[in-house]
Amino acid sequence: MSADEVKYLIDSNVEQVAVMLMEEQHLSMLDALGTIYRSQWYEKLTDKATGLYYQSPNYNYLLLQEEMRYGRIGGNVSG
Repeated sequence: MSADEVKYLIDSNVEQVAVMLMEEQHLSMLDALGTIYRSQWYEKLTDKATGLYYQSPNYNYLLLQEEMRYGRIGGNVSG
């Protein structure tokens, strides 16, 4: 997979997860994006070794919710 394709998948996940945060958590766009870009989840999403960029936005949203709830992502995500 090319670097452009990976970037597209990452950007698509960020966009869709931001929309989920805005709808379900009632966050503004700026707050949703701030939550994402400051998260451990985003670090893992952008690490090609984890493969999270290849997962669905719904799965990634669940991981971000877990981090928001417990302060970390569970042990099933390498990195």
